[in-house]
Amino acid sequence: MMQAVRPRLRTALPVMALLMCLAGPTGASAQEELPPPATDEWLTDPVDRETFESFLQFFRYDAELPLDVESRGTGREQGLTWETVAFRSTAGQRVVADLYRAGGEWRDRPSLILLHGGSGAGRAAPTTRYMAGLFSRAGFNVLAIDMLHFGDRDTGLLETYSEGEKHERLYNRHATYLEWVTQTVKDVRRSVDLLVQQFGVEPGRVGLAGFSRGAVVATIVAAADTRLAATVMVNGGHFDRRETGHSAAACPANYIGRIAPRPLLMVNGRHDGDMLLETSVAPLFALAGEPKRMILMDTGHQRPTPEAQAEIIAWLHDAIP
Repeated sequence: MMQAVRPRLRTALPVMALLMCLAGPTGASAQEELPPPATDEWLTDPVDRETFESFLQFFRYDAELPLDVESRGTGREQGLTWETVAFRSTAGQRVVADLYRAGGEWRDRPSLILLHGGSGAGRAAPTTRYMAGLFSRAGFNVLAIDMLHFGDRDTGLLETYSEGEKHERLYNRHATYLEWVTQTVKDVRRSVDLLVQQFGVEPGRVGLAGFSRGAVVATIVAAADTRLAATVMVNGGHFDRRETGHSAAACPANYIGRIAPRPLLMVNGRHDGDMLLETSVAPLFALAGEPKRMILMDTGHQRPTPEAQAEIIAWLHDAIP
């Protein structure tokens, strides 16, 4: 069933209703000379079950490989304290992450793995820190990880982290992007292993949250690992405004429908000039299975409003009790 409309936020609207309430994109992105929004066949006709299952082969990993956890000290900012750790994901790849403990024993609290956006600072970006603090103060353990090429996992592929460079060198290069998506999925799967094996978190109480680019890849991660109890996408979609295409195996449209019956929440701005509501967000939401919900904000591509934050936290407590 569709959710009722709340003041200032429309939630879980049908796609046609979403499109009827569109306003044109605003902000810096809307003023740039950009090509028409990208699309692909999978947004209207996702791959079949057999093809989807063949994609899952990309995301297999050696679960017997020791995590080899290393503590790298603690940090503190605005009343938040975290421990920085590094652990082995796959051969030759170590993930660097910040652990925010909600309080008390790990096993007594629900947990979230948090994926950052496209900032070069990775998990240390201000918005990521803000979201980690929001979830931690609400009673969730949070594991915020650096994705490959970002933060402490800088490889030199990206130098300026401008939107143009990220798209030219990563997002619009099919093979490179698929490799990056594949590694990110494995990193999150190993993050679940870390929380369960190292900290005693209950396997069924681990969720996933992503912001911007992290929200895009979160659709693929959540479909690939059914241990994730719930997924929150903030400012995510099928394509952003500068993307020109991607391979089928890296397309959110081929995964989002496979997250159900685990719950999914999408949080987006009506005036987002990067993830366009009409062509990127609403069609992707239509492919998701129930239970699903959408929160629409009268904003652009930015952190959630206070009203949306309250809705996100309430939804999460219902989804991961």
